[in-house]
Amino acid sequence: MINNFNHCLESINKKNFFIQDGNDKQPAFIVEKHGEFEVINNTKHPINFLKIDSCVANSTDNSRCDCAIYNNTTFCFIELKCIKPKNLQKNRRKAEKQLEVTIQAFRNKEVLKTKILEAYVCCNCKIGTDSSFEPITKKPNNKERIVYFMYELNTKLYCDTKKEFN
Repeated sequence: MINNFNHCLESINKKNFFIQDGNDKQPAFIVEKHGEFEVINNTKHPINFLKIDSCVANSTDNSRCDCAIYNNTTFCFIELKCIKPKNLQKNRRKAEKQLEVTIQAFRNKEVLKTKILEAYVCCNCKIGTDSSFEPITKKPNNKERIVYFMYELNTKLYCDTKKEFN
């Protein structure tokens, strides 16, 4: 990991925003609409957005997840996949591995102390002329991975395209 944590961190005060995956050398970024992962902030507090792939972690290390969002109580690791629906299982397994490696790399970081940890596998398929995304993420059928994340990584694993902070 590269030690440019503060350079890769931004704070967002909006009630609703989206996260979009960057290209091979560009980190994930915030968009106002039609992104891959939706964030709903029902609190009056800002949400922190941390670019991990191609920012905190070197872009040549594709074993890390794309980004994280967090507030005072919850830290969420996110891996974004824009895929064809037929490749869902293979991409979900790869995303889970990327999340696992990132969580382990962050294990002793101060920012995680006292926070609830969550990990999101976000699979979408780009559709339409407006560059909108159709969610194809489904609940995981592999309960062993959910249990592994909870007991070995102390992290709740979700397959979803949205996080709501309340």
